[in-house]
Amino acid sequence: MPASAPTTVRRTSRVLYIAYASPVPSRLGPARRHYHVLDQLARFYDVHFLCIGDGVEAEAFKRHFGDRVSGFTFVPRSTGRGRRRIRQLARTMIGRCDFWPALEPRLREACQRVVSAHAFDAIVLSSVLLRSLPLPDHLPLVADTHNVEFDVLRRTAVHADRLLVRQYARSQWPSTRREERRCGERVDLLLATSARDRQMFEGELALRRVAVLPNGIDLTEFVAATTAPQPGTILFTGLMSYYPNQQAVRWFLNEVFPVILKNRPDARLVVAGAAPPRWMTALARPEVEVTGLVPDIRPYLERAAVFIAPLMIGGGTRVKILEALAMERPVVSTSIGAEGLELAHGASVLFADDPAAFAARVVDVLQDARLAARLGTCGRQHVAARFDWDRIGEAARQMLASRIGLEGRAGAARGLRPFRVADRVES
Repeated sequence: MPASAPTTVRRTSRVLYIAYASPVPSRLGPARRHYHVLDQLARFYDVHFLCIGDGVEAEAFKRHFGDRVSGFTFVPRSTGRGRRRIRQLARTMIGRCDFWPALEPRLREACQRVVSAHAFDAIVLSSVLLRSLPLPDHLPLVADTHNVEFDVLRRTAVHADRLLVRQYARSQWPSTRREERRCGERVDLLLATSARDRQMFEGELALRRVAVLPNGIDLTEFVAATTAPQPGTILFTGLMSYYPNQQAVRWFLNEVFPVILKNRPDARLVVAGAAPPRWMTALARPEVEVTGLVPDIRPYLERAAVFIAPLMIGGGTRVKILEALAMERPVVSTSIGAEGLELAHGASVLFADDPAAFAARVVDVLQDARLAARLGTCGRQHVAARFDWDRIGEAARQMLASRIGLEGRAGAARGLRPFRVADRVES
């Protein structure tokens, strides 16, 4: 009998994931995406994680991911916020992109050191603007995105309700556009969060290696609410240091909420999210609650009679809307607020872009329990069909195999422990 052919043992690919912000805690700003992208990468590959962050952030990361990644390196910021602001202002004045993480000296040094110490098969970046870090040319490079950054700035230049913010955005968006294009041309695959963002990258920046990896939701964490909402409760969530969220709160309070109160005097707005500015916390009164950072957003969603997304500036897709829909809470949004989520007006969301219409939609939901229930049920079904992170992760594994040849653990079970190397927290 002829000798059987030798069996080829395929090695799980080793990936370096570089992020500009820690994924833990997972419900703050960019961490909402960083957490789940890393979670899915660790599900299929042996991952080393490199990030800007201090010892406290590194310890929190270790508690969440210590047994799921092969190793991790946290590097502290080399300058304080004040000096970073000055550097950003100086770069804006001379027409340069001010994305500071890519300029961080300690991160640049750590990139060279980690890459030289380990044999990786690919590098994944949490932002395409991190491509300006000193990275090897022989490894496949994948750049993730949250938004088309220059487009967010361009919208801010038009719609911001603060003169200085408009002037900053007007000065910064052209240089960010140039840098986004330059970096995008130097990666092997660029991941957009929506079809709209992909069209922007391809149409306005002439980038060709672009694919969609949508934002998602963990449907085992955000389940349908089991208790009735509190009548009249309106909820808005998000990182409140983010300017588009601040403007949304101002617009809603100044233009929309007074109209709602005329029809529903019992209405109450809850603004839940970390780092609210002082002007926002000063707005607190019996009908307006500003919580600041909350340990868990789900109880607030459970109590909400309607979730709002009154955004006039934005890019990418809003995870906050996916969270509300997953918990079967009705959503009223501007068209920009729900952009990229493929939601249909009247089916799983209500849209309105002017104050009177937005107020009317919120009142409709508050006063019609059957409408609210129908929107919530359809919203949950929509999210389950399109935005479950485990389905997205499996699609990403197949994409990375076909595009750059990564070998992953197909159908990998949760809790799998990969090989380990030394963890590092630098001081």
